[in-house]
This record gives sequence, C-alpha cells and structure tokens, in this order.
Amino acid sequence: MPVIFIENRAGMEYLLRSPNGPVGKDLRQRGIRVLTGAKAQVGVRTGALRASLHMRHFSDTRGQYVRVGSNLNYARLHHDGSIPHIIKPNRKHTLKFQTKGQIIFAHVVKHPGTKPNRYLTDNLRLAG
Repeated sequence: MPVIFIENRAGMEYLLRSPNGPVGKDLRQRGIRVLTGAKAQVGVRTGALRASLHMRHFSDTRGQYVRVGSNLNYARLHHDGSIPHIIKPNRKHTLKFQTKGQIIFAHVVKHPGTKPNRYLTDNLRLAG
C-alpha cells in the first residue's frame, strides 16, 4: 500500500478547516438545507419561532460543524412535545388568556400537553 505524504500543510488546512474551503462550503450548504426544511415545517402562530431559527458554522480542534436551532425557551417544547401539566400564575393571582375569541381568567389551567413537531430532526435527512 502506498504511503501518502502531505507536502502542502497550509493547503490541507484550507481544504479541511477553512469555512471558505470546499469542506466548509459543503457543510454550510447542508446546514442551509436543514434550516430551510425546519423553517418550512415549524408551526407558526406569531412567526417568532420560525424567525428565531438560525444556523451557525463552527470550527474547533475536531474540525468544522454547523448547528441549527433556536434560542427561544419554548423551542424545545415545540420540538419534543410536552406531557399534560398544570399551569399556575407566577406573579398575579389569576391567569389571563384568549381562546375562541373570548378572554378567560383562571386560577389554574390543566394543559393537555402537546404533540411533538420534530422540525429539526425530521429535516436532518436533507443534509444528505
């Protein structure tokens, strides 16, 4: 078996570690495909979750990678779903919310839980 010598270390670093090199460009394109699919699949009430989805390109000693996600605190609940739970007011004595066009006041709400919408993991297949 032949032995391969790397004569151009700077060229190899550019190839493998630079965000502008071929590996970085390919990785970025894969991340964009996942992000685009996630934005198309995510539920939209106000549009805040969709708008918060982003992709970041990183490089460390292990190599390059991208992260797709959101910094909103409810993004994971939307993705993974939730079990039935009780909601109690934090600061005030009653909760106020709107349903079917009516404003409702309550001391406690029994939330039925939510089904998961795996808008991130479902779209990993798009990374190819």
